[in-house]
Amino acid sequence: MATIAQWRRSLKRKVSSGCDGLSDQWGPDEVEAACRDHGYAWRRCFWTPMQTIWTFLLQVLHAGSSCRAAVAMVLSQRAVAGQPLASEDPSGYSQARRRLPLEVVRQGARSVGHRLQQRLGDLHRWCGRRVWVVDGTSCSMPDTPDLQAAFGQPDGQASGCGFPVAKIVAMFCWASGAMVEAAVGPYRQSELSLWRSLWDLLCPGDIVVADRFYCTFADLAGLVRRGCDGVFRLHQRRPKDLRLGRRLGRHDRLRTWERPLCRNRPRGMSVWEWTRLPKTMEVRVLRFHVDIPGFRSRTIHVATSLLDPKAYPADRIAALYRDRWLAELRFRDIKITLGMDVLRSKTADVVRKEIHMHLLAYNLIRCLMWQAAETHGRDLHRLSFAGSVDRLNAALPYLWLFEGTAQTRRLYDLLLYWIAHDLTPDRPNRLEPRAVKRRPKQYDLLNKPRHQMRQALVA
Repeated sequence: MATIAQWRRSLKRKVSSGCDGLSDQWGPDEVEAACRDHGYAWRRCFWTPMQTIWTFLLQVLHAGSSCRAAVAMVLSQRAVAGQPLASEDPSGYSQARRRLPLEVVRQGARSVGHRLQQRLGDLHRWCGRRVWVVDGTSCSMPDTPDLQAAFGQPDGQASGCGFPVAKIVAMFCWASGAMVEAAVGPYRQSELSLWRSLWDLLCPGDIVVADRFYCTFADLAGLVRRGCDGVFRLHQRRPKDLRLGRRLGRHDRLRTWERPLCRNRPRGMSVWEWTRLPKTMEVRVLRFHVDIPGFRSRTIHVATSLLDPKAYPADRIAALYRDRWLAELRFRDIKITLGMDVLRSKTADVVRKEIHMHLLAYNLIRCLMWQAAETHGRDLHRLSFAGSVDRLNAALPYLWLFEGTAQTRRLYDLLLYWIAHDLTPDRPNRLEPRAVKRRPKQYDLLNKPRHQMRQALVA
């Protein structure tokens, strides 16, 4: 029989987490343990680490919400539930958000992604091997001196008229769609150096799929040294003539790549690291045609370290490379649906937390979608991410209000049912123009710093 103390601890965890379906993925005990591991001490007040993360998560789930709106949502939920309230002033939440260690939020996104990946097990693998889809993107943020110094802005933007931009490289699980790890850097940092900082996540036998930007001698050789393999689109500077090399099949050749000169090594790689790479490497180059009208690329060349044509047929490699586009769709979910395209924070540390909080929210939604797919026998990749976010936002206030009652379980089961039956159309060869119909408002562009424009108005 449970004691009163155990019941109180359980109730406190539920109250602080807001939704047991989400806290099961990363609960209060794990959050507090992560805070202690990173030397963060906090007072037993309203804005505990879990309450801060939960409020931050609400702010991310409601794209474009301010700190004031996030605090208002939390206080409204607690007021309806008859729970103690804090001040309506958002400064307490803002200070708690600044004090929260970045590594705690990053560890949360990583832990949730790993758990979802492990739940899928060995059934969802390509030729029995785990596959990663890697790609990079960027996001904008407010124009403040701190952010300009930390991230910088593109060259085409005039001083005082542009916005700082952060560069992000993420590793997505091919089977689950979870974002397991990401690296964030300034705009001018090489995307490849950010990608190499994530190599510790790789295990022998893994396969990495990426676009032609990652198809370098250093990266492919680095993967092979770790016991991994790569499937990249052939870099535009590599010869596409399939008469070169040993024939493995139709449009399938085995070539020998030589290590470039040391002065041509990738930016950020030391001479010692460069000389440790092999002088030559066997690479398999394939060509396949895309016979779909309207597609941008009609002929695609792929370079891979999967050299055995029997174990890894060319048509299966072509189908695997096509799934590289999944990274673009995942980034669209994070940047457009969750609103990470334009960040709201005004300091570099909080901007990085905001990015990883978006990734944590994304992984939590993917976990919810996986649970719905498993419960109702649906294809995970056919479920609508935007629909899942909308339905979760609609249900969250009531899940909080009826916490611990039978209504909560019933509503949560209904939520999974609604998500599982919100299927996206099966459109494998969908074709849409890259253009918008609605015209923007006819405002003049701010081509000078704002203070200069103000002075011109009163002159």
